[in-house]
Amino acid sequence: MNKFSEDIARYRSKGHGGKELWLNAAVWAIAFYRLGNWINVARPVWLIRIPAKVFSFAANKFCEVFMEMCIDAQASIGPGLCIGHIGGVHINPEAVIGRNCDIAHHVTIGTSAMGRQGAPLIGDDVYIGTGATLVGKIRVGNGAKIAANTLVISNIPEGATVMGVPGRIILAPGAVRSAAEPAPEGANAE
Repeated sequence: MNKFSEDIARYRSKGHGGKELWLNAAVWAIAFYRLGNWINVARPVWLIRIPAKVFSFAANKFCEVFMEMCIDAQASIGPGLCIGHIGGVHINPEAVIGRNCDIAHHVTIGTSAMGRQGAPLIGDDVYIGTGATLVGKIRVGNGAKIAANTLVISNIPEGATVMGVPGRIILAPGAVRSAAEPAPEGANAE
C-alpha cells in the first residue's frame, strides 16, 4: 500500500486535499486497483485472500460499470499515478506503466487488434491526454507527452511530444531552448 500513499501524495501536490480528495472517484478507482494488485502480487494467506478477492472483484466491477474505468489488477503501475477525471479509462492486464504518470479520461492502453501481441510499456513521468489510444507492444520513453485524441502504434523516444492519428513526433526531445541559453551564432544578426 506504499504505492497508494505515493498516489495520494501526488494528488495533494496538485492541489487536491481534504474532502475533495476523498470524494474523487478516480482516487477510489486507483485504490481498488492497488488492492487487487496487492492480492495478486503478495498472495496473502487464504483467510485474508478469499474475502479480499471477493471485495476487490465487486469494487472493480463497480468501477467498470458506474465509473467506466477498467484498470486490471494484473497491470503493473508504478507509484504516483494520477488520473485526472473518471470515465473511459481502460488499462490492459499486460500494460506496464512507470512512476508519476498522468492519465486523462477516455484513455485506452491495450493490445492491438491487428495481430500484434503485447501491450504498451510506458516510462516514468509520462502525460497521456484525453482520448489517447496506445495499442500494441510499444515503448513510451520517460517524460513523453501524448496529446489528446492521439493514436500511438509505434515507439516514442524519451521527452518527445506526440500528436495525431497515427501519432507523429511534433516536438523532439531537446528541441526546446530555455530562455537562459544563448542563441546560436548568427541568429540575432541585424
